[in-house]
Amino acid sequence: MATPRATVSGLNKGPSVQDREAIISTPDHQSDSIEWVRRWRFESWRILAALIVTVVATILAVEPLPKWEVAFFRAVNDLPRQAEWPMWVMQQAGMLFALPAGAIILWFIVKHWRPPLALVVGGIVFGWTAARIIKAYVDRGRPGALLDSVSFGWRTPIDTFGYPSGHAVVALTLAVVLSPYMPRWLRWSLYALAAVVGFSRMYMGAHLPLDVVGGAAFGVLIGSAVNLMSGLRHDRAQPEAIQLR
Repeated sequence: MATPRATVSGLNKGPSVQDREAIISTPDHQSDSIEWVRRWRFESWRILAALIVTVVATILAVEPLPKWEVAFFRAVNDLPRQAEWPMWVMQQAGMLFALPAGAIILWFIVKHWRPPLALVVGGIVFGWTAARIIKAYVDRGRPGALLDSVSFGWRTPIDTFGYPSGHAVVALTLAVVLSPYMPRWLRWSLYALAAVVGFSRMYMGAHLPLDVVGGAAFGVLIGSAVNLMSGLRHDRAQPEAIQLR
């Protein structure tokens, strides 16, 4: 009796779907299973909007101080000084060291080097450094050099360039990069903190309103660019953040 011959399809049969899923889920292949989401449309539109606001604010900042800006600054800077120390503490969230601190927090959340590295490179090399270049180009003084009777907080700079606010750049960059991984209440808290940082810079006599607006818009631009560079880790980001494509 002739022995049945193996069919070609039987010889070429690869691992089943279940076998492939088991291979991917093993520890040796965990890094290959990470899915990164780049929200091209959402981030691109946000970059465009932030760029427009930054350009408009920069053009206005070159001109003489408008009356509305002086009035707005006075309304904030003339507030009672009992809040000076809380405001000084809150504005530390916009200091340069907040970027590496935010990168450490991001690493603990994402458990991967890409987003933290993009935050440090984008926030410091492009964000903070570019803000310094813009400051020198616009050549706009701080409130103490342009106005009389300004109330200053502790260690507030007076004789350096004012536009844009570097604190606002850092605070908004952190909020934009960290927020996709945060629950809703904490996400809005990050943006609220960034708003308080901008408010505190006027309260402390360090910046005029356009300084803060331009810095905030530029921070949104940098943060969105960072998100595009690194992508969002799909299994760590909030579902509503992933849906914004």
